[in-house]
Amino acid sequence: MRKKIKNFWAGLLMLAFILQPALVSAGIPEGATYLRSQVDDPWITMALKAAGETNIPLGHLRSVSGNLATDYAKTILALASVGENPKTFSNVDYVAKLKTYLTDNQMGDKNLLNDDAWSILALASVGEVNSPEAAAAKNFLLANQNADGGWSYSVGAGSDTNDTAAAIMALLEAGVSNGNSVITAALAYLQSAQNIDGGISYQLGSNSDSGSDSWVISALIKAGINPSSWNQNGNNPVTHLQSLQDDDGGFWWVTPGTSEWNNKAMTAFAVIALSNKTYPVGYYQSGFVPGTYHFRLEGSTSTICDTQVAGTTALDLVKNAASTCGYTYTITQESYGPYLRAINNDQAQGMSGWLYFVDNISPPVGADTYILEEGDEVLFYYGEWGWNPTRLSASLLEINPGEAVDVSAQYFNGTDWLPLPNAVVKVNEEVRTADALGHLALTINQNGFYQVYVDTPGFVRSDKVKITVGDTVSQEVGLQVEVDQSGGGNIGGEAIALVVDQSQLNFGTLAPGQTNTRVVNLTNGGTVGLSVGAAVSGDVVFVSGIKISNQSWADYTQAISPNESKTAEVSLTVPQNYLASGIKSGELIFWATSQ
Repeated sequence: MRKKIKNFWAGLLMLAFILQPALVSAGIPEGATYLRSQVDDPWITMALKAAGETNIPLGHLRSVSGNLATDYAKTILALASVGENPKTFSNVDYVAKLKTYLTDNQMGDKNLLNDDAWSILALASVGEVNSPEAAAAKNFLLANQNADGGWSYSVGAGSDTNDTAAAIMALLEAGVSNGNSVITAALAYLQSAQNIDGGISYQLGSNSDSGSDSWVISALIKAGINPSSWNQNGNNPVTHLQSLQDDDGGFWWVTPGTSEWNNKAMTAFAVIALSNKTYPVGYYQSGFVPGTYHFRLEGSTSTICDTQVAGTTALDLVKNAASTCGYTYTITQESYGPYLRAINNDQAQGMSGWLYFVDNISPPVGADTYILEEGDEVLFYYGEWGWNPTRLSASLLEINPGEAVDVSAQYFNGTDWLPLPNAVVKVNEEVRTADALGHLALTINQNGFYQVYVDTPGFVRSDKVKITVGDTVSQEVGLQVEVDQSGGGNIGGEAIALVVDQSQLNFGTLAPGQTNTRVVNLTNGGTVGLSVGAAVSGDVVFVSGIKISNQSWADYTQAISPNESKTAEVSLTVPQNYLASGIKSGELIFWATSQ
């Protein structure tokens, strides 16, 4: 059985890791096992993610089952929970499609309320909770709260706990405070629906059920309330929910024998609730900050920058990300306006130059006049006019040595994502080739950490997909150096753990040809021997100039016994032919597998 591991990522300039202990409740692993045996759907995807599962199937999310706003909303939530972009995962931009359901200042069917709540949560999961669509849905929910404090599935109908819980989570996500009278009244309604067995009824007077327990538990977590504090005769929603779990891991809807319609369809919601999770279960951009945009800069030979940055126009992002990603830029004033002439060594020459996309589409205006809207993703690349953006998806992100993972390379033609025939796929720097349909059955025989991406001539380089092979833990260390041209962790699984004592290495100021060295201590905090390797990304000065203990970073290996510490001398030599100046940034990832 593959061990469960956890990767820890440090931001480029972070000096410490913030670790949150896992909150374990009885029944989660068994519930996840039951869900693995069921037909995949978005709720199961979210539940498996909430339970800490890996290798979660995603193929069912390539299309949306149904044509309601809620169908798109739950698919968006599922993709965001596993870190996939709902705008580009399929040939259809799910977020844009959801927004088309804005009608009469509400989302979806004007007679329904649940589609407004789930639309808000879905848009929040991709950083668009302040969009016009989410704002309209928020106002519609506020205008249709019942006198008892609850909400119904539909406009004008009696309140129920499930939809009230969803509305609470949506409104909290949309900025309504948990002390607001709207929320306190809704919570009071939920508590009035608690039965003497500690469970929650769908409507006042009905039997407690696992679905109502689950939704209310998640809503209470969202509101900052411990669900176990809602006691009735020594019972609470959590204990009642756990009492409904069957031996196979599934959760019965109601107590067996009390209804002929009993089933285990609520299991996904129960696993999410008992995992101490609320909705959204996860966000597509975990580093999303309101007012910032996802910005990527693809140079002629490597990725220069991939970050979140604030700005008003697309060109602002180039300027504002320079200090974070450590590159230099040159903007000249031409007769038609500002022109991005150079970034580092990539300078406009002949037909080659810096071009940009917003949401994979080439805007008809200059980057200095393109006003950004919430949720925009901006990509600048150095190349020729007419190159298409690419993307890579993988069916699994954690595999065993020799296990095949289905990798798919696609390009965007301005309207649809299409297969990229014979795409060049790089695994770290090793070249593989996809087939005529852009597919590659990728196998990697050595344990480790690999960055996989599309780098096909005549197309824009894709972002990187990180694949872990075998029982591997990893920890990222930021790299920084100023080039002077003036003179010429925690435990991943129960038995495997790698602790790196640095989260940032600053090599100071170096001129071309000069070298500086920093020492990193690596500690095996687990119970089995480790084989440690490394990966470097970021500015080419690091990719080409980093050595670890006098070895190329790509060849570096180190064996560390349990409870043993060893040093790694990380040296950087700025290449003699390196022409750029200024502060450069990159990432060094130490990864480890059991021996």
